[in-house]
Amino acid sequence: MKLLLWHWGRRGGGPMYTYEMAKALAQIPSVEVHLSLSRQSELWEDSQKLGLPGWSPDTYTNSLTAIWSSIKLPSLRTEFSAYLRRERFDWVCCTMTHIWNPFMLRKINQNRARYLMVLHDALLHPGERYFLRAQMLAAEARRADVVVTLSEYVRAQAVTAFGLDPAAIRVIPHGPFFYGEPKTEPRVLPTGRPFRVLFFGRILAYKGLGLLMEAMRLVRREFPEVELIVAGQGRLGAENQAALQQMGAKVTNRWLEGEEVAGLFQEGDLLVAPYTSASQSGVLPLAYAHALPVVATQVGGLQEQVIPGQTGLLSGPPEAASLARAITRVMTDPELYARLSAGARDYVAQSVAWPTLARQLVSAMEEAPR
Repeated sequence: MKLLLWHWGRRGGGPMYTYEMAKALAQIPSVEVHLSLSRQSELWEDSQKLGLPGWSPDTYTNSLTAIWSSIKLPSLRTEFSAYLRRERFDWVCCTMTHIWNPFMLRKINQNRARYLMVLHDALLHPGERYFLRAQMLAAEARRADVVVTLSEYVRAQAVTAFGLDPAAIRVIPHGPFFYGEPKTEPRVLPTGRPFRVLFFGRILAYKGLGLLMEAMRLVRREFPEVELIVAGQGRLGAENQAALQQMGAKVTNRWLEGEEVAGLFQEGDLLVAPYTSASQSGVLPLAYAHALPVVATQVGGLQEQVIPGQTGLLSGPPEAASLARAITRVMTDPELYARLSAGARDYVAQSVAWPTLARQLVSAMEEAPR
């Protein structure tokens, strides 16, 4: 199988997912892997070290240069088509959609390659629901020969929202992103210092930071020494900033580089995902890679990523009191904490290891009906 992994995004989960999947696919003898990445990708240099062939365009570095670069789309489409025609791929696999994808899809079909789309979100998140972008996403999914979702929750959404055949959708769970080396030894409940609760990721309304702050106020009534770490890019707002400062939270409100992320997950004792809605989250397997237990609200695909009593706890629907109870339970039970940490480490090594996910991706293409 001659396969092109394709993603032109610059930062975040897309480049990380592409890099880890490319590395794993390259170890499968029956697959010849090529890469098409943006030269502005934050993982451009790391991806080049994999030694895989490919073709990579210049895209853009920010919103202003994105507008200017869009003028070059016709010539970029011509170059992309020439590359596809020259290489004669069996499959093009988009690891995460990009706003330029719709302009390139016809060229994939014209050059007789089949198309697999990894669909991270079937419905755009609250605050991101732009009509045109949603229509583009739906059209791309309908043109794919195979759609892969990262959770059963998104699979069901894709069937309903896009009218896709359920049999044409494969579910392959989200793998762990590695910043630094994975932690091989389970953690123990810390003693002699305050317990540290970690919130990590883009700060958007549906991520539930306000809900977590309410829960932490309840936790701190009984355990005032508990610390909160908040890290991620997004608008906090003056009210949240003041409240976080009042509770003595450690706040890093910007985009974090890889080494900083590794340090955060080493520093934290428990990741909390207080989302009010979710397709699934790349942050949870990232926590598991650091043997970090998780407490999450029981929404969307998070319910598939947390194995209660084994990798973490589900607190129930988004509500401050139940979230506080779950956090308190983990931080006050040394036996439970150790079991969750060991379970998180084992889950990454066994259930969502990238070589396993790569074989599932290849199987999805091999078994696709003509």
